[in-house]
Amino acid sequence: KMADAQTLASVGHYLAQTLSLDRAARKEAEAYLGSIEGNAGYAQVLMMAMEQQAMEASVRQAAAIAFKNFVKRKWDSENGISQITDADRAAIKTHIVDLMLRLPESMQKQLSDAIAIIGKYDFPGKWMDLFPYMVTKFQSGQFHVINGVLRTANPLFKRYRYEERSDQLWTEIKIVLEQFAAPLTDLLKATLQLLQTHASNTANVSIILDSLLLIAKLFFSLNSQDLPEYFEDHMAEWMSAFHMLLTLPFNPAFANADEDKPGVVEELKTQICEIVALYAEKYDEEFASYLPGFVNDIMTMLITIVQESSSKYDQLISMGMTFLASVAKREHYKTLFQTPDFLTTIAQQVIAPNVFLRPSDDEMFADDPEEFIRRDIEGSDFDTRRRGASDLMRALCELFETDVIALFGQFITQLLGESAANAASWKHKDAAIFLVSSLAVRGSTKEQGTTKTSALINVADFFNSQVIVDLQGPNINEKPVLRADAIKYAMTFRNQIPKDVLLALLPQLVTHLTATSQVVSTYAAACMERMFAMRQGGHSVFVEVDVAPVVGPLLTNLFGQLSSDKNGENEYIMKCIMRTIATAKTSVQPFAAVMVTQLNHKLVQVAKNPSRPQFNHYLFEAISCAIRNSCQGGSAEVIAEFEGTLFPTFQIILQGDILEFQPYVFQLLAQLLEARAAPAPDAYTQLLPFLLAPVLWQSNANSQPLVRLLRAYIAKQGLGLLEGRLEGMLGIFQKLIASKLTDADGFALLQGICDVLPLARLEQYLGTILTLLFQRLQRLKTLRFVKGFLVFLCLLIGKHGGSVVVAAIDRIQANIFSMLLGRLLEDVHVPGAVSKKVCTIGLTALLADTKETIIGQYSALWPSICKAVVTVCEDVAPAAEAEEDFTVPEPDEMGFKASYAKLVFAGSAEADPFPAVDSNCRAYFAKHLVHASSIYPGQFGPRIATLDPALQAHIQQYLLSVGASTLA
Repeated sequence: KMADAQTLASVGHYLAQTLSLDRAARKEAEAYLGSIEGNAGYAQVLMMAMEQQAMEASVRQAAAIAFKNFVKRKWDSENGISQITDADRAAIKTHIVDLMLRLPESMQKQLSDAIAIIGKYDFPGKWMDLFPYMVTKFQSGQFHVINGVLRTANPLFKRYRYEERSDQLWTEIKIVLEQFAAPLTDLLKATLQLLQTHASNTANVSIILDSLLLIAKLFFSLNSQDLPEYFEDHMAEWMSAFHMLLTLPFNPAFANADEDKPGVVEELKTQICEIVALYAEKYDEEFASYLPGFVNDIMTMLITIVQESSSKYDQLISMGMTFLASVAKREHYKTLFQTPDFLTTIAQQVIAPNVFLRPSDDEMFADDPEEFIRRDIEGSDFDTRRRGASDLMRALCELFETDVIALFGQFITQLLGESAANAASWKHKDAAIFLVSSLAVRGSTKEQGTTKTSALINVADFFNSQVIVDLQGPNINEKPVLRADAIKYAMTFRNQIPKDVLLALLPQLVTHLTATSQVVSTYAAACMERMFAMRQGGHSVFVEVDVAPVVGPLLTNLFGQLSSDKNGENEYIMKCIMRTIATAKTSVQPFAAVMVTQLNHKLVQVAKNPSRPQFNHYLFEAISCAIRNSCQGGSAEVIAEFEGTLFPTFQIILQGDILEFQPYVFQLLAQLLEARAAPAPDAYTQLLPFLLAPVLWQSNANSQPLVRLLRAYIAKQGLGLLEGRLEGMLGIFQKLIASKLTDADGFALLQGICDVLPLARLEQYLGTILTLLFQRLQRLKTLRFVKGFLVFLCLLIGKHGGSVVVAAIDRIQANIFSMLLGRLLEDVHVPGAVSKKVCTIGLTALLADTKETIIGQYSALWPSICKAVVTVCEDVAPAAEAEEDFTVPEPDEMGFKASYAKLVFAGSAEADPFPAVDSNCRAYFAKHLVHASSIYPGQFGPRIATLDPALQAHIQQYLLSVGASTLA
């Protein structure tokens, strides 16, 4: 137990030390607290510390944070084992709500988050009294308490906005609604009444508005999955309240202390706009009678504030336009927009003022280019005025395209004229390009860019007549915004602009890589990368001959940017390097030494502090692609040059336990080793003991690349590699095969070993191997494991004969082969051409060359084996694209931890254990069946005659293809 005063004082002391400026003191305190957090009562001590008035506020805050983090780490049982005692769990749930309500707001936030975490696991089943108890606090009349309850409910309900719908989720929401919907509605009405009562008291109104904002947030969460019956029945009360709140004046008394951030009134109105947008989108039938009033309210509000330059209105204006967009694209609300001058009003007074760059945009372009890029071309500008205006224009075009384009066409012409007449009016041209881009796009994807455009706008003509000129001036640092606009336009409409125009643009893009503006240089790199990734009909649009003339200056400028401070870890620059090497293919070979030196230099730098997963991924892809285009099929000297440059850095990564880079290094090592002629040089041999160390195999992220690397060793060294190491490798196989996450890697390693191991050596281990596989099949049967087992069994049969394998299996348990094969043949749709070939060879051997299954004790299995072979033969894989597709997925969810991310350019073909055998599975099966029928005359014809007619037809077709019509 940890509730005594001495323990409380000790914990308080170490909490204070965690705030120390002395790193050693902090580490000592963190280690101590970590050592006692498993003790019973630890969480209760932290809860007591939060209320100790004698402790400094910062220490009490530290206790709240420590408590939240403790709950976050420990509340969920790990592998079914509870990490917090039942007594502590009960005590926490009994006291946490009241404790939270007694604490200051800053600490309330920590405990609210903790309650949300507990609720995620325990509500409703293990914490049914949570909300009934919380709603009783609504009657307290104390807004500190009421807002505390609302803040606590907010994170609990927020997941209803995005979580995938399920019966379990809806059951939980139903319970919440039964307990919370009516009290929340009553609280809304009471709070609105207090708003009227205290209208002259600014301090009270500010607190009341905070409550109304929280109420609106909860209402949005509770309505996100579906329209609850209670809120449908009480819609008039809620919508009346929202209408009234939307018309509140923007009182400076409630503004945020930071004048560029929204105050409570702006936040409240933004949340209401989001609510009515949700209702218009999902519940339009029930909401129909209220919608015209909100269209009028929000239009009036937007016209009132649209000229305000302060950023505090950005989200409100954007969300207001989002609501109008959700209404404008619906046919049954069309009449709302057909009233006289309505379209003109919305175009001129709502949309037009929001298409211009604002001073804050100029500042961001110059001073925070990474954020500008993130918003502008990564699509994270969802809450900006420009994005709202663009979405509203596109929505209006769905029903009023001709009218809208005519309206904005005049505006665009006017803007271009003003820009041409006065060079200082360049923002007018920027707005014109933005308008054309927004109006023209009718369909797009992140990978392909614009896929469909408006028939009323010729985007290629506009590019040639108005846009490209901004890239042709000799000073690439002049008017950087318009240059960025032009490059972005080319990137957006790369599928619509003719290839010859894009080719002519390529040298200019290469030059713009050296622009002073980080936005311009980044856009140039991004545009070329997207151009080089274009594909049509399964083929790359840009090929080696297109890139070869500029590959030298292109690589020089890209690496030049990479060596600068501002673009040192720019993922767009690195991705363009990767794509350039991929597209230029052998044209990069003269630059191989420069490429590997520059890429290795950058790898050394980022290895010191890996902080940008996407940049790092593209860096490794670029190295992999350089190896692919320079080393595979290349000279031993080139390979040795790559190894000499990269190996010292690989050693730093492996010895320094840079875990997130290790899976990448193993893939590159495998790629280099595969490119070499046998045998492997000493540098690889010396690395092998390290690769077999158990600590490396503890991470699942390492298993697949390590197995590939070991198979490369085996392929180069053959049987000699296994001397003295075989049992260690089989131990690794045993570990991998035990988990469904790594069993495929276990089979891959085992197949690599069996590919070179002679039968005499294999037999002493085969019984143990098969026993392990049997145990896993019985303990944790998965479809992938069954298919892996089938392929491995067929490999053994193909290598050593069916009789040997049948005997080995039956030595484990008499006559068990029949049971095993029956389970493995339940689904023979194995992936991959090589696996299909292996299965065809192994199963055909059972049919045509294994006495036990032809005339022995397992002859009853013959029809099912025959059916399986035909199924494999008929399971034709989709036709491969005419050209290999190197689409590199976005590593968005890699985070900052070690995880396996397959390098696309390191991909190797599946090793074929039977390279001398023709890959025509049907002909192979037919030839062996014909041959076997001469050895066992009269055995096969009658059996085939009992099969399903469709199977018979397939077999007859196979026989005819090899010149045989009947079997002996």
